[in-house]
Amino acid sequence: MTDTEEHIPQPDPQPLPPDAVKDTGGLASWEEPHLPFKDRVRKYWRQMLVHLWGPAGSVVFHIIAVSLLIVFAANRGGTVVTSEDVVIEANAKPQELDKTPEPEKKIEKVEQPEQPDTADPNVGVANEATTEPLGGSGLQAEGTGLGSGPSDLADKGFEISTAVKSRLVMRNLYGGRTAGGRKGALGMYGKGGAGARATEAAVLAALRWLKREQQPEGYWKGAAAPAMTAMALLAYLAHGEKPDSEEFGPTVKKAIEWMIADQEADGHFKGRDGNDYSQPIATYALCEAYGMTQHPAVKDAAIKAIKLVIKGQHASGGFNYKLEPVTERNDTSYMAWCCQALKAAKMAGLEPDVPELEMTIKKAIVGMKQNADPNGGFGYVSRGRTGLSGAGALCLQLLGAAKAAEVKATVDFLSTTTFSMDPGAGEKWKQQPYSGTSPIYYWYYITQVKFQYSPDTFTAWNGLFSPDLCKWQMIEKAAIPGPDGKMVDVGHWESPAGKGEHTGGVVQDTCLCTLMLEVYYRYLPSFKVAEAAPDDVATAPKNEDISVKIR
Repeated sequence: MTDTEEHIPQPDPQPLPPDAVKDTGGLASWEEPHLPFKDRVRKYWRQMLVHLWGPAGSVVFHIIAVSLLIVFAANRGGTVVTSEDVVIEANAKPQELDKTPEPEKKIEKVEQPEQPDTADPNVGVANEATTEPLGGSGLQAEGTGLGSGPSDLADKGFEISTAVKSRLVMRNLYGGRTAGGRKGALGMYGKGGAGARATEAAVLAALRWLKREQQPEGYWKGAAAPAMTAMALLAYLAHGEKPDSEEFGPTVKKAIEWMIADQEADGHFKGRDGNDYSQPIATYALCEAYGMTQHPAVKDAAIKAIKLVIKGQHASGGFNYKLEPVTERNDTSYMAWCCQALKAAKMAGLEPDVPELEMTIKKAIVGMKQNADPNGGFGYVSRGRTGLSGAGALCLQLLGAAKAAEVKATVDFLSTTTFSMDPGAGEKWKQQPYSGTSPIYYWYYITQVKFQYSPDTFTAWNGLFSPDLCKWQMIEKAAIPGPDGKMVDVGHWESPAGKGEHTGGVVQDTCLCTLMLEVYYRYLPSFKVAEAAPDDVATAPKNEDISVKIR
Protein backbone atom coordinates (compact mmCIF):
# COMPACT_ATOMS: atom_id res chain seq x y z
CA MET A 1 0.00 0.00 0.00
CA THR A 2 1.33 3.44 -0.86
CA ASP A 3 1.45 6.52 1.39
CA THR A 4 -1.13 8.15 -0.82
CA GLU A 5 -3.55 5.30 -0.33
CA GLU A 6 -3.23 5.56 3.44
CA HIS A 7 -4.31 9.23 3.45
CA ILE A 8 -7.31 8.84 1.14
CA PRO A 9 -10.58 9.29 3.10
CA GLN A 10 -12.23 5.90 3.51
CA PRO A 11 -15.96 5.23 2.83
CA ASP A 12 -18.30 4.27 5.61
CA PRO A 13 -18.23 0.51 6.26
CA GLN A 14 -20.99 -1.54 4.61
CA PRO A 15 -22.84 -4.52 6.14
CA LEU A 16 -20.77 -7.68 5.77
CA PRO A 17 -22.00 -10.94 4.31
CA PRO A 18 -22.17 -13.83 6.77
CA ASP A 19 -19.01 -15.48 5.39
CA ALA A 20 -16.90 -12.32 5.55
CA VAL A 21 -15.40 -13.27 8.92
CA LYS A 22 -13.75 -16.64 9.15
CA ASP A 23 -13.71 -18.78 12.25
CA THR A 24 -10.36 -17.96 13.86
CA GLY A 25 -11.23 -18.72 17.41
CA GLY A 26 -13.03 -15.43 18.01
CA LEU A 27 -10.41 -13.17 16.35
CA ALA A 28 -11.21 -11.07 13.32
CA SER A 29 -9.68 -12.25 10.13
CA TRP A 30 -7.16 -10.18 8.13
CA GLU A 31 -9.59 -10.52 5.29
CA GLU A 32 -11.76 -7.46 6.00
CA PRO A 33 -11.31 -5.40 2.86
CA HIS A 34 -13.84 -2.77 3.96
CA LEU A 35 -11.32 -1.48 6.56
CA PRO A 36 -8.12 0.52 5.81
CA PHE A 37 -4.95 -1.49 6.13
CA LYS A 38 -3.73 0.32 9.26
CA ASP A 39 -7.11 -0.21 10.96
CA ARG A 40 -7.01 -3.94 10.18
CA VAL A 41 -3.51 -4.21 11.71
CA ARG A 42 -4.54 -2.28 14.82
CA LYS A 43 -7.73 -4.31 15.24
CA TYR A 44 -5.93 -7.60 14.77
CA TRP A 45 -3.31 -6.95 17.44
CA ARG A 46 -5.83 -5.48 19.86
CA GLN A 47 -8.02 -8.53 19.58
CA MET A 48 -4.94 -10.77 19.79
CA LEU A 49 -3.95 -9.16 23.09
CA VAL A 50 -7.47 -9.42 24.47
CA HIS A 51 -7.65 -13.03 23.45
CA LEU A 52 -4.27 -13.94 24.95
CA TRP A 53 -4.16 -11.77 28.10
CA GLY A 54 -7.66 -10.49 28.60
CA PRO A 55 -8.59 -6.81 29.09
CA ALA A 56 -5.23 -6.05 30.75
CA GLY A 57 -3.47 -6.68 27.46
CA SER A 58 -5.45 -3.96 25.75
CA VAL A 59 -4.47 -1.45 28.44
CA VAL A 60 -0.79 -2.39 28.07
CA PHE A 61 -1.07 -1.96 24.31
CA HIS A 62 -2.42 1.59 24.60
CA ILE A 63 0.22 2.58 27.16
CA ILE A 64 2.96 1.38 24.83
CA ALA A 65 1.41 3.22 21.88
CA VAL A 66 1.17 6.53 23.77
CA SER A 67 4.77 6.19 24.99
CA LEU A 68 6.00 5.61 21.44
CA LEU A 69 4.16 8.72 20.25
CA ILE A 70 5.80 10.86 22.96
CA VAL A 71 9.26 9.57 22.06
CA PHE A 72 8.57 10.21 18.40
CA ALA A 73 7.52 13.81 19.11
CA ALA A 74 10.60 14.44 21.25
CA ASN A 75 12.90 13.17 18.51
CA ARG A 76 11.33 15.65 16.12
CA GLY A 77 12.44 18.61 18.27
CA GLY A 78 9.33 19.04 20.41
CA THR A 79 9.43 20.23 24.03
CA VAL A 80 8.35 17.93 26.84
CA VAL A 81 6.16 19.95 29.17
CA THR A 82 5.67 19.05 32.82
CA SER A 83 3.62 20.69 35.52
CA GLU A 84 6.81 21.47 37.46
CA ASP A 85 8.78 23.32 34.81
CA VAL A 86 7.20 24.95 31.75
CA VAL A 87 9.84 25.99 29.23
CA ILE A 88 9.01 28.58 26.60
CA GLU A 89 11.57 28.71 23.82
CA ALA A 90 13.11 32.06 22.87
CA ASN A 91 11.02 32.71 19.78
CA ALA A 92 7.78 31.41 21.20
CA LYS A 93 4.82 33.74 21.66
CA PRO A 94 4.76 35.05 25.27
CA GLN A 95 2.11 33.62 27.53
CA GLU A 96 -1.09 35.55 28.01
CA LEU A 97 -1.22 36.61 31.64
CA ASP A 98 -4.12 37.21 33.98
CA LYS A 99 -6.27 40.23 33.31
CA THR A 100 -7.42 41.51 36.68
CA PRO A 101 -8.06 45.27 36.62
CA GLU A 102 -7.46 47.24 39.79
CA PRO A 103 -9.81 49.90 41.19
CA GLU A 104 -9.52 53.18 39.37
CA LYS A 105 -7.14 55.72 40.88
CA LYS A 106 -6.53 59.30 39.80
CA ILE A 107 -3.38 61.40 39.82
CA GLU A 108 -3.66 65.15 39.93
CA LYS A 109 -2.66 66.89 36.74
CA VAL A 110 0.55 68.94 36.91
CA GLU A 111 0.48 72.24 35.04
CA GLN A 112 3.77 74.14 34.65
CA PRO A 113 5.17 76.75 32.25
CA GLU A 114 7.22 75.94 29.18
CA GLN A 115 10.97 75.56 29.77
CA PRO A 116 13.20 77.81 27.64
CA ASP A 117 15.78 76.31 25.30
CA THR A 118 18.56 78.04 27.24
CA ALA A 119 18.48 75.29 29.88
CA ASP A 120 21.70 73.83 31.22
CA PRO A 121 22.83 70.54 29.56
CA ASN A 122 21.40 68.18 32.14
CA VAL A 123 18.54 65.75 32.46
CA GLY A 124 15.45 67.88 32.21
CA VAL A 125 17.17 70.79 33.87
CA ALA A 126 15.73 74.27 34.15
CA ASN A 127 17.51 77.58 33.84
CA GLU A 128 17.90 79.17 37.26
CA ALA A 129 17.16 82.60 35.87
CA THR A 130 13.70 81.63 34.67
CA THR A 131 12.50 78.89 37.02
CA GLU A 132 13.06 77.80 40.59
CA PRO A 133 15.85 75.30 41.32
CA LEU A 134 14.83 71.76 40.56
CA GLY A 135 13.64 69.94 43.60
CA GLY A 136 10.09 69.27 42.71
CA SER A 137 8.93 71.60 39.96
CA GLY A 138 11.94 72.40 37.85
CA LEU A 139 10.94 70.06 35.03
CA GLN A 140 7.77 71.34 33.48
CA ALA A 141 4.92 68.91 32.94
CA GLU A 142 2.86 69.21 29.83
CA GLY A 143 0.11 67.25 28.15
CA THR A 144 -3.20 66.16 29.66
CA GLY A 145 -2.03 65.03 33.09
CA LEU A 146 -0.01 62.20 34.48
CA GLY A 147 -2.49 59.44 33.72
CA SER A 148 -4.59 57.49 36.15
CA GLY A 149 -2.13 54.73 36.84
CA PRO A 150 -2.77 50.99 36.80
CA SER A 151 -6.54 51.39 36.52
CA ASP A 152 -6.08 52.51 32.91
CA LEU A 153 -4.72 49.08 32.11
CA ALA A 154 -8.14 47.52 32.43
CA ASP A 155 -9.18 49.46 29.35
CA LYS A 156 -6.04 48.22 27.56
CA GLY A 157 -6.92 44.66 28.49
CA PHE A 158 -3.96 43.48 30.50
CA GLU A 159 -2.15 43.48 33.80
CA ILE A 160 1.48 42.65 34.59
CA SER A 161 0.52 39.53 36.46
CA THR A 162 2.39 38.08 39.41
CA ALA A 163 0.10 35.07 39.62
CA VAL A 164 2.93 32.89 38.35
CA LYS A 165 6.61 33.18 39.15
CA SER A 166 8.92 33.66 36.19
CA ARG A 167 12.69 33.73 35.78
CA LEU A 168 14.31 35.21 32.73
CA VAL A 169 17.76 33.86 31.91
CA MET A 170 19.88 36.05 29.63
CA ARG A 171 23.42 34.85 29.10
CA ASN A 172 25.83 37.80 28.94
CA LEU A 173 22.97 40.06 27.88
CA TYR A 174 22.17 42.13 30.95
CA GLY A 175 25.33 41.31 32.85
CA GLY A 176 24.90 39.22 35.97
CA ARG A 177 21.61 40.48 37.39
CA THR A 178 21.07 37.61 39.78
CA ALA A 179 22.24 37.16 43.36
CA GLY A 180 25.06 34.90 42.20
CA GLY A 181 25.85 37.08 39.20
CA ARG A 182 26.04 40.22 41.32
CA LYS A 183 28.35 38.55 43.81
CA GLY A 184 30.64 37.26 41.06
CA ALA A 185 30.73 40.60 39.23
CA LEU A 186 31.55 42.53 42.40
CA GLY A 187 34.35 40.09 43.12
CA MET A 188 35.71 40.50 39.60
CA TYR A 189 35.30 44.24 39.02
CA GLY A 190 34.98 45.66 42.54
CA LYS A 191 38.70 45.78 43.30
CA GLY A 192 39.76 48.86 45.21
CA GLY A 193 36.18 49.86 45.97
CA ALA A 194 33.95 49.79 49.01
CA GLY A 195 33.55 46.01 48.88
CA ALA A 196 30.63 43.80 47.96
CA ARG A 197 28.98 43.91 51.40
CA ALA A 198 28.99 47.72 51.71
CA THR A 199 28.05 48.25 48.05
CA GLU A 200 25.06 45.93 48.11
CA ALA A 201 23.93 47.31 51.48
CA ALA A 202 23.86 50.81 49.98
CA VAL A 203 21.99 49.61 46.88
CA LEU A 204 19.38 47.78 48.95
CA ALA A 205 18.89 50.79 51.22
CA ALA A 206 18.33 52.97 48.14
CA LEU A 207 15.88 50.53 46.54
CA ARG A 208 13.98 50.38 49.82
CA TRP A 209 13.92 54.17 50.03
CA LEU A 210 12.52 54.32 46.49
CA LYS A 211 9.98 51.67 47.43
CA ARG A 212 8.77 53.83 50.29
CA GLU A 213 8.65 56.96 48.11
CA GLN A 214 6.65 55.33 45.30
CA GLN A 215 3.15 56.74 45.04
CA PRO A 216 0.21 54.31 45.38
CA GLU A 217 -0.49 54.63 41.65
CA GLY A 218 3.04 53.49 40.81
CA TYR A 219 4.91 56.69 39.89
CA TRP A 220 7.53 58.79 41.67
CA LYS A 221 7.31 62.51 42.30
CA GLY A 222 10.00 64.81 41.06
CA ALA A 223 10.82 66.98 38.11
CA ALA A 224 8.54 64.99 35.78
CA ALA A 225 6.77 61.78 36.73
CA PRO A 226 7.51 59.77 33.55
CA ALA A 227 11.25 60.52 33.75
CA MET A 228 11.52 59.93 37.51
CA THR A 229 9.52 56.69 37.29
CA ALA A 230 11.69 55.48 34.42
CA MET A 231 14.90 56.21 36.35
CA ALA A 232 13.61 54.36 39.41
CA LEU A 233 12.54 51.42 37.26
CA LEU A 234 16.01 51.29 35.67
CA ALA A 235 17.55 51.09 39.15
CA TYR A 236 15.37 48.08 40.02
CA LEU A 237 15.94 46.35 36.68
CA ALA A 238 19.70 46.83 37.04
CA HIS A 239 19.49 44.84 40.28
CA GLY A 240 17.62 42.05 38.51
CA GLU A 241 14.24 42.92 40.04
CA LYS A 242 11.15 41.95 38.05
CA PRO A 243 7.38 41.87 38.74
CA ASP A 244 7.69 38.49 40.48
CA SER A 245 10.65 39.37 42.72
CA GLU A 246 10.04 38.65 46.38
CA GLU A 247 10.79 42.03 47.95
CA PHE A 248 10.53 44.53 45.10
CA GLY A 249 8.18 42.73 42.70
CA PRO A 250 5.07 44.77 43.57
CA THR A 251 7.08 48.00 43.24
CA VAL A 252 8.37 47.05 39.78
CA LYS A 253 4.95 45.82 38.70
CA LYS A 254 3.19 49.04 39.65
CA ALA A 255 5.90 51.14 37.98
CA ILE A 256 5.62 49.29 34.67
CA GLU A 257 1.84 49.39 34.74
CA TRP A 258 1.79 53.09 35.49
CA MET A 259 4.21 53.86 32.67
CA ILE A 260 2.15 51.95 30.13
CA ALA A 261 -1.05 53.59 31.35
CA ASP A 262 0.66 57.00 31.17
CA GLN A 263 1.64 56.47 27.54
CA GLU A 264 -0.53 58.19 24.96
CA ALA A 265 -1.72 56.51 21.78
CA ASP A 266 1.07 58.07 19.70
CA GLY A 267 3.80 56.85 22.07
CA HIS A 268 4.37 60.06 24.06
CA PHE A 269 3.89 60.30 27.83
CA LYS A 270 1.58 62.52 29.83
CA GLY A 271 3.06 64.85 32.44
CA ARG A 272 6.33 65.14 30.57
CA ASP A 273 8.82 67.95 31.05
CA GLY A 274 9.00 70.98 28.79
CA ASN A 275 11.94 69.74 26.72
CA ASP A 276 10.59 66.18 26.77
CA TYR A 277 13.55 64.41 28.28
CA SER A 278 10.86 62.04 29.51
CA GLN A 279 10.46 60.42 26.10
CA PRO A 280 13.95 58.91 25.68
CA ILE A 281 14.32 58.16 29.40
CA ALA A 282 10.97 56.35 29.57
CA THR A 283 11.76 54.57 26.30
CA TYR A 284 15.03 53.38 27.79
CA ALA A 285 13.24 51.90 30.80
CA LEU A 286 10.43 50.28 28.83
CA CYS A 287 12.82 48.62 26.38
CA GLU A 288 14.87 47.21 29.24
CA ALA A 289 11.70 46.12 31.05
CA TYR A 290 10.59 44.23 27.96
CA GLY A 291 13.98 42.57 27.63
CA MET A 292 13.69 41.27 31.17
CA THR A 293 9.99 40.33 31.23
CA GLN A 294 9.14 39.45 27.60
CA HIS A 295 5.62 40.66 28.31
CA PRO A 296 3.68 41.49 25.11
CA ALA A 297 2.08 44.65 26.54
CA VAL A 298 5.48 45.99 27.58
CA LYS A 299 6.77 45.19 24.11
CA ASP A 300 3.96 47.16 22.46
CA ALA A 301 4.66 50.19 24.65
CA ALA A 302 8.41 49.95 24.03
CA ILE A 303 7.93 49.77 20.25
CA LYS A 304 5.66 52.81 20.21
CA ALA A 305 8.14 54.75 22.32
CA ILE A 306 11.30 53.83 20.40
CA LYS A 307 9.66 54.62 17.06
CA LEU A 308 9.14 58.19 18.26
CA VAL A 309 12.81 58.45 19.20
CA ILE A 310 13.83 57.16 15.78
CA LYS A 311 11.44 59.54 14.05
CA GLY A 312 12.99 62.47 15.92
CA GLN A 313 16.55 61.88 14.73
CA HIS A 314 18.14 64.60 12.59
CA ALA A 315 19.34 63.80 9.10
CA SER A 316 22.87 64.29 10.45
CA GLY A 317 22.31 61.68 13.17
CA GLY A 318 21.84 63.88 16.23
CA PHE A 319 18.88 64.67 18.48
CA ASN A 320 17.44 67.83 20.01
CA TYR A 321 14.86 68.77 22.65
CA LYS A 322 11.36 67.42 22.08
CA LEU A 323 12.73 65.13 19.36
CA GLU A 324 12.48 67.90 16.79
CA PRO A 325 13.96 66.47 13.57
CA VAL A 326 13.86 69.72 11.59
CA THR A 327 16.75 71.34 13.49
CA GLU A 328 20.45 70.56 13.36
CA ARG A 329 20.99 71.37 17.05
CA ASN A 330 22.76 68.35 18.57
CA ASP A 331 22.24 68.41 22.33
CA THR A 332 24.74 65.98 23.90
CA SER A 333 22.71 65.55 27.09
CA TYR A 334 19.49 64.83 25.22
CA MET A 335 21.29 62.68 22.64
CA ALA A 336 22.75 60.57 25.46
CA TRP A 337 19.32 59.41 26.63
CA CYS A 338 18.25 58.75 23.05
CA CYS A 339 21.37 56.64 22.48
CA GLN A 340 20.80 54.67 25.68
CA ALA A 341 17.22 54.01 24.57
CA LEU A 342 18.44 52.78 21.17
CA LYS A 343 20.92 50.44 22.83
CA ALA A 344 18.23 49.06 25.15
CA ALA A 345 15.89 48.46 22.21
CA LYS A 346 18.60 46.50 20.41
CA MET A 347 19.42 44.47 23.52
CA ALA A 348 15.74 43.65 23.98
CA GLY A 349 15.58 42.18 20.48
CA LEU A 350 13.18 44.73 18.97
CA GLU A 351 14.93 44.95 15.59
CA PRO A 352 12.49 42.63 13.78
CA ASP A 353 9.64 44.96 14.79
CA VAL A 354 11.69 48.12 14.29
CA PRO A 355 13.86 47.44 11.21
CA GLU A 356 15.10 51.03 11.06
CA LEU A 357 16.78 50.63 14.46
CA GLU A 358 20.19 49.54 13.15
CA MET A 359 20.51 52.47 10.74
CA THR A 360 19.42 54.89 13.46
CA ILE A 361 22.20 53.57 15.71
CA LYS A 362 24.81 54.02 12.99
CA LYS A 363 23.66 57.57 12.32
CA ALA A 364 23.64 58.34 16.06
CA ILE A 365 27.35 57.52 16.26
CA VAL A 366 27.99 60.09 13.53
CA GLY A 367 25.75 62.62 15.25
CA MET A 368 27.47 62.27 18.62
CA LYS A 369 30.95 62.59 17.08
CA GLN A 370 30.00 66.03 15.77
CA ASN A 371 30.24 67.36 19.35
CA ALA A 372 33.61 65.68 20.10
CA ASP A 373 36.66 67.84 20.74
CA PRO A 374 39.78 66.69 18.80
CA ASN A 375 41.75 66.68 22.06
CA GLY A 376 39.17 64.68 23.98
CA GLY A 377 35.86 65.56 25.57
CA PHE A 378 32.44 66.52 24.26
CA GLY A 379 30.69 69.86 24.15
CA TYR A 380 27.10 70.73 24.94
CA VAL A 381 25.78 71.59 21.46
CA SER A 382 29.08 71.76 19.55
CA ARG A 383 32.68 70.62 19.84
CA GLY A 384 34.05 71.29 23.28
CA ARG A 385 35.16 69.91 26.66
CA THR A 386 32.36 69.99 29.22
CA GLY A 387 30.88 67.89 32.00
CA LEU A 388 29.00 66.00 29.31
CA SER A 389 32.23 64.45 28.04
CA GLY A 390 31.39 61.17 29.75
CA ALA A 391 27.96 61.13 28.15
CA GLY A 392 29.39 61.41 24.65
CA ALA A 393 32.03 58.73 25.17
CA LEU A 394 29.60 56.28 26.76
CA CYS A 395 27.20 56.56 23.84
CA LEU A 396 29.95 55.67 21.39
CA GLN A 397 30.86 52.66 23.55
CA LEU A 398 27.27 51.45 23.84
CA LEU A 399 26.48 51.86 20.16
CA GLY A 400 29.46 49.90 18.88
CA ALA A 401 32.27 52.44 18.53
CA ALA A 402 34.19 51.59 21.71
CA LYS A 403 37.54 51.80 19.90
CA ALA A 404 36.86 55.17 18.32
CA ALA A 405 39.62 57.74 18.73
CA GLU A 406 37.13 60.07 20.40
CA VAL A 407 36.61 57.54 23.21
CA LYS A 408 40.31 57.12 23.98
CA ALA A 409 40.93 60.87 23.88
CA THR A 410 38.00 61.49 26.20
CA VAL A 411 39.09 58.82 28.69
CA ASP A 412 42.51 60.50 28.78
CA PHE A 413 40.83 63.86 29.30
CA LEU A 414 38.76 62.45 32.20
CA SER A 415 41.77 60.88 33.91
CA THR A 416 42.06 63.77 36.37
CA THR A 417 38.37 63.68 37.37
CA THR A 418 37.80 63.62 41.12
CA PHE A 419 34.84 62.37 43.12
CA SER A 420 33.56 63.69 46.42
CA MET A 421 30.04 63.70 47.83
CA ASP A 422 31.18 65.96 50.67
CA PRO A 423 28.94 69.06 50.42
CA GLY A 424 31.98 71.19 51.19
CA ALA A 425 33.75 69.97 48.06
CA GLY A 426 31.33 71.60 45.65
CA GLU A 427 33.52 74.59 44.85
CA LYS A 428 36.61 72.41 44.53
CA TRP A 429 34.76 70.14 42.13
CA LYS A 430 33.97 73.11 39.89
CA GLN A 431 37.69 73.75 39.41
CA GLN A 432 38.12 70.57 37.36
CA PRO A 433 39.05 70.69 33.64
CA TYR A 434 35.44 71.26 32.67
CA SER A 435 32.70 73.49 33.97
CA GLY A 436 29.30 72.52 35.26
CA THR A 437 27.21 72.32 38.39
CA SER A 438 25.65 68.87 38.07
CA PRO A 439 28.28 66.44 39.35
CA ILE A 440 26.02 63.44 40.03
CA TYR A 441 24.66 63.58 36.51
CA TYR A 442 28.16 63.78 35.02
CA TRP A 443 29.54 61.09 37.34
CA TYR A 444 26.75 58.73 36.23
CA TYR A 445 28.23 58.74 32.73
CA ILE A 446 31.90 58.89 33.75
CA THR A 447 31.51 55.79 35.95
CA GLN A 448 30.13 53.78 33.05
CA VAL A 449 32.75 55.07 30.59
CA LYS A 450 35.60 54.00 32.84
CA PHE A 451 33.98 50.63 33.53
CA GLN A 452 33.50 49.96 29.83
CA TYR A 453 36.97 51.14 28.87
CA SER A 454 39.41 48.89 30.76
CA PRO A 455 39.91 47.13 34.13
CA ASP A 456 42.80 49.39 35.12
CA THR A 457 40.90 52.57 34.30
CA PHE A 458 37.89 51.45 36.28
CA THR A 459 39.81 50.10 39.28
CA ALA A 460 41.37 53.51 39.89
CA TRP A 461 37.96 55.21 39.61
CA ASN A 462 36.29 52.56 41.72
CA GLY A 463 38.57 53.43 44.61
CA LEU A 464 37.21 56.99 44.48
CA PHE A 465 33.51 56.81 43.83
CA SER A 466 32.13 53.71 45.55
CA PRO A 467 33.54 54.26 49.08
CA ASP A 468 32.42 57.89 48.95
CA LEU A 469 28.91 57.04 47.79
CA CYS A 470 28.53 54.47 50.56
CA LYS A 471 29.90 56.92 53.12
CA TRP A 472 27.62 59.82 52.22
CA GLN A 473 24.37 57.91 51.79
CA MET A 474 21.73 59.39 54.11
CA ILE A 475 20.45 56.43 56.11
CA GLU A 476 17.21 56.13 58.09
CA LYS A 477 17.49 53.23 60.50
CA ALA A 478 14.73 50.60 60.76
CA ALA A 479 12.44 52.64 58.52
CA ILE A 480 10.25 50.05 56.77
CA PRO A 481 9.47 46.32 57.07
CA GLY A 482 11.77 44.07 55.07
CA PRO A 483 10.83 40.88 53.20
CA ASP A 484 10.87 38.86 56.44
CA GLY A 485 8.86 41.42 58.40
CA LYS A 486 11.86 42.83 60.29
CA MET A 487 12.49 46.56 60.06
CA VAL A 488 15.23 47.56 57.60
CA ASP A 489 17.17 50.72 56.76
CA VAL A 490 16.45 53.02 53.83
CA GLY A 491 18.82 55.51 52.27
CA HIS A 492 19.06 58.24 49.66
CA TRP A 493 21.56 60.74 48.27
CA GLU A 494 21.55 64.47 47.74
CA SER A 495 23.94 66.28 45.42
CA PRO A 496 26.99 68.00 46.93
CA ALA A 497 26.95 70.87 44.43
CA GLY A 498 24.50 72.94 46.43
CA LYS A 499 23.08 76.28 45.38
CA GLY A 500 22.97 76.94 41.67
CA GLU A 501 22.96 73.28 40.70
CA HIS A 502 20.49 71.97 38.18
CA THR A 503 19.01 68.62 39.08
CA GLY A 504 15.81 66.66 38.86
CA GLY A 505 15.65 66.41 42.63
CA VAL A 506 16.39 63.82 45.29
CA VAL A 507 14.68 60.97 43.39
CA GLN A 508 16.86 61.56 40.35
CA ASP A 509 20.01 61.91 42.46
CA THR A 510 19.24 58.69 44.32
CA CYS A 511 18.50 56.76 41.14
CA LEU A 512 21.71 57.89 39.42
CA CYS A 513 23.84 57.08 42.48
CA THR A 514 22.19 53.65 42.73
CA LEU A 515 22.90 52.98 39.06
CA MET A 516 26.55 53.90 39.64
CA LEU A 517 26.82 51.30 42.42
CA GLU A 518 25.14 48.73 40.13
CA VAL A 519 27.64 49.28 37.31
CA TYR A 520 29.56 46.08 38.16
CA TYR A 521 26.79 43.77 37.02
CA ARG A 522 24.46 45.94 34.99
CA TYR A 523 26.04 45.43 31.56
CA LEU A 524 28.84 43.21 30.31
CA PRO A 525 31.90 45.45 29.78
CA SER A 526 32.67 46.22 26.14
CA PHE A 527 36.31 45.24 26.69
CA LYS A 528 35.11 41.73 27.59
CA VAL A 529 33.02 41.52 24.40
CA ALA A 530 36.02 42.69 22.40
CA GLU A 531 37.96 39.57 23.35
CA ALA A 532 35.54 37.53 21.25
CA ALA A 533 34.58 40.21 18.73
CA PRO A 534 37.52 41.82 16.85
CA ASP A 535 35.41 44.77 15.70
CA ASP A 536 34.73 45.64 19.35
CA VAL A 537 31.02 46.08 18.79
CA ALA A 538 29.43 45.64 22.20
CA THR A 539 26.28 44.05 20.94
CA ALA A 540 24.06 41.74 22.92
CA PRO A 541 23.55 38.08 22.02
CA LYS A 542 20.53 37.28 19.92
CA ASN A 543 17.33 36.04 21.45
CA GLU A 544 18.38 32.44 20.98
CA ASP A 545 20.15 32.93 24.33
CA ILE A 546 16.90 33.84 26.08
CA SER A 547 14.61 31.38 27.80
CA VAL A 548 11.77 31.93 30.20
CA LYS A 549 10.96 29.44 32.93
CA ILE A 550 7.62 29.62 34.70
CA ARG A 551 7.15 27.71 37.92
